[in-house]
Amino acid sequence: MSRTKCTAFLFKPALFSRSMITSAILLPALFSLSAQAADPVTLRYAVWDKNQLAAEQQIAKNFEKENPDIKIDIELTPAAQYFVKLDAAAAGGVAPDIFWINMPYFIQYAKNGLLEPLNSDIEKSKLDMNNIVASSVKAYQYKGQQLAIPRDVDSIAVWYNKKLFDEAKVSYPTNDWTWDQLKAKATQLKAGLKGDEFPLVMDLSNDGQDSYLNLLYQSGNNVVPTDGKPTDIANDKSIWVYQQLQEMMKTGLLPTAQQMSEVKTENIFQSNRAAMAYAGSWLAAPFASNPLINDHIGVVIMPKIDRQSGVAHSLGFALSAKSTHKAEAWRYIQFMSSEPSQEILAKAVIPANKTAAKAWAANIKNVDVTPYIETLNFTKAYPTAGTNTPKWQNMWIASLKRIFMGADAKQEMDKSVKKISRVMEE
Repeated sequence: MSRTKCTAFLFKPALFSRSMITSAILLPALFSLSAQAADPVTLRYAVWDKNQLAAEQQIAKNFEKENPDIKIDIELTPAAQYFVKLDAAAAGGVAPDIFWINMPYFIQYAKNGLLEPLNSDIEKSKLDMNNIVASSVKAYQYKGQQLAIPRDVDSIAVWYNKKLFDEAKVSYPTNDWTWDQLKAKATQLKAGLKGDEFPLVMDLSNDGQDSYLNLLYQSGNNVVPTDGKPTDIANDKSIWVYQQLQEMMKTGLLPTAQQMSEVKTENIFQSNRAAMAYAGSWLAAPFASNPLINDHIGVVIMPKIDRQSGVAHSLGFALSAKSTHKAEAWRYIQFMSSEPSQEILAKAVIPANKTAAKAWAANIKNVDVTPYIETLNFTKAYPTAGTNTPKWQNMWIASLKRIFMGADAKQEMDKSVKKISRVMEE
């Protein structure tokens, strides 16, 4: 923020001239201009989740108390319209000073030069990037530059209903279980349960963050092209994953694709109609606070296939390359990334700060949700490629929907993988 110099006027007593009277008249106006120049800088900060607004407002209030020269204007836009509005603002050179960015849109914004590089700011600051979830830090790097600071992180775990396990006389899952053990327990549950309960549910209808992406990673796949190699969504290991899910639907271990399209998996689990459920960390608080289930549920790390792995998605704090208040904006990003601020976020989400992440687990009562935190030690970032991740992702989802409805997995992926690859490389 610029400062204006204050000019001192020296008057000799009893020597009043017309020019001096004029100067005296101008003094209030000069002081007014000086006061105007000292007005706080206002930073525009764009977010999309109203459920986290209270935490954001508290952090802003704390910051303004310590930094009276800066005001924070939080701009809330519903998620469905957020990137439409942000795209238009960025194209017009009027993007907010700071805004949330996610992994699918990051490369597009990075390639178009809309994000301010933060390497030099990080080096001069006390921000410890080693205490931020590593997969998220790496996901927001582009051509050697850190272009966003991870804000929060999601992870995936498996919930189980103790009453249904007891009814079917099946032992509870543990954090060191395997995919074969999950299938064996699901088979035992199907045989032991007398009602219409499902042994296992997972959401296969969306982007796979809380379902098949984790299985692909655990099988050793990367999904996106790496080290000059093509995408592996159609290789033998990936086909095996799709076929595993197809077979489990056919044998009743999973609901059919039609059933899953009609009812949300979290609703099935919360109504005591599923013995196990793959679920994201965003559902931990709702599950643990639901009196219909919270006295007889538990959560464990996802079963291992070839390796322990899983998907971690993260939002990041981005600084607009067009901001006219970059120094002040960085001060606020650094403040939001501090442990005290991250602990405030822990009331709603898992903070990207690894120390503060423990506060998230402690805030959730009735159920031990630490498997979500432990999972972050081996997760990989949500897969993104090219400048239009949503486009190729929708193409892939369309192919997977046909597979989950019964199409031959290999034939379907052989047919679509070339088109998907081209978009990944754009």
